[in-house]
Amino acid sequence: MGNSQPKEIDLLELYLRDPILRFNVSQCVNETELSAENQDKDWAQCLGRYVPGALLSRPYLLPWEQQALWAIVFGTMITIAVAGNAIVVWIILAHRRMRTITNLFLLNLAVADFLLASGNATFNFVFMLESHWPFGELFCVVSNFLANLTVSTSVFTILAMSIDRFVAIVRPLRPRMSKLVAYSILASVWLAGGLLSCPSLIYSTTMTFRYADRGHRTICYLVWPDGPAGHSYSDHIYNIIFLLVTYVLPMCSMAVTYTWVGCVLWGSKVIGEHTVMQNDVIRSKQRVVHMLIAIVVLFGVCWLPYHIYFLYVYHHQEAIVSDYIQHIYLAIYWLAMSNSCYNPIVYYWMNSRFREYFRIVMCFPKRGFRRAWCKQRAKIPKTTTFTCSTRSRSCRVTLPLPRAANGHVQPPRYVCSRL
Repeated sequence: MGNSQPKEIDLLELYLRDPILRFNVSQCVNETELSAENQDKDWAQCLGRYVPGALLSRPYLLPWEQQALWAIVFGTMITIAVAGNAIVVWIILAHRRMRTITNLFLLNLAVADFLLASGNATFNFVFMLESHWPFGELFCVVSNFLANLTVSTSVFTILAMSIDRFVAIVRPLRPRMSKLVAYSILASVWLAGGLLSCPSLIYSTTMTFRYADRGHRTICYLVWPDGPAGHSYSDHIYNIIFLLVTYVLPMCSMAVTYTWVGCVLWGSKVIGEHTVMQNDVIRSKQRVVHMLIAIVVLFGVCWLPYHIYFLYVYHHQEAIVSDYIQHIYLAIYWLAMSNSCYNPIVYYWMNSRFREYFRIVMCFPKRGFRRAWCKQRAKIPKTTTFTCSTRSRSCRVTLPLPRAANGHVQPPRYVCSRL
């Protein structure tokens, strides 16, 4: 889309524009016509004497055992990412007490990771494994756009969460963010990600190469006005901008905000005696910050090699034709995509509420196979504790959680003035 590149190239025809080479290959035509059996085999053997291997058959085809190994590695990662993020979406949308401001950002992050794993990683893995894109030009455009959109949306969401935690902890007297403001921020995040991903919509296309052995290969890539990706200076500038906007600047900003938050939570001293309520609030904030810092660190570690790879390849074109470049890129791509499966694991490990609902889903309490570690059902709290403040007094109240007819827990709606 948006370029005038040919959609199909016959490499043998392009190669045979040289008269001498055309004469040599014509001998193969004569020999093949004289052979009544195994024409394809004789044709390939004859062409092998005159035509370079890169023009004779599809390159970058891995042996079946290597393909099987990579398929297991990618299949496991994609399954965990899709299932884990789907469970996170269900936990937040289906349970009222989980719809906090922070969890709304986690919901947005789960949706982005789900789309990345299901709509991009799966199909790109097939493309990289066989060096062939069988899904058509339209889905090539959609897949490339979805990749940049979800990555930028994820990092912008993580950045918004860090700013929200910074304001809540460092500036506690300021009004807390309302859900309307949170929804507006999330809409802006998707809009900004869409604008940053527009080049993928404009310049993505496919091209089919036909080889001398009568095989063909289709690739999905970006063609900029000054050349294809990897050789285009415009593509190089875009990669630098994408690196700065979706990695360097957000990571620097989050390093500053979380360092400041850490100094406030772990370094500040409260004047006077610590109350139980103060200690509980501080520990709760520390747990949330621990979880968000883990998400940021995992994002930084997973995506750094991916950005470095494209910058390095642009300045060292010879690396593309090295013997192990396909395995190197598959490993780098797997590391980047695997970031989408780590966040649900972090939620389960570091958040007790998410852990309760994860156990309910994974243990299949009503029917199905029960694992040994699921014999002890997840415990849903029977009481809730909250702080109630008026102009004249402040108190900490513990009340029972009412249950609906279906057994689900419903959060209470109490008014301070009635206590």
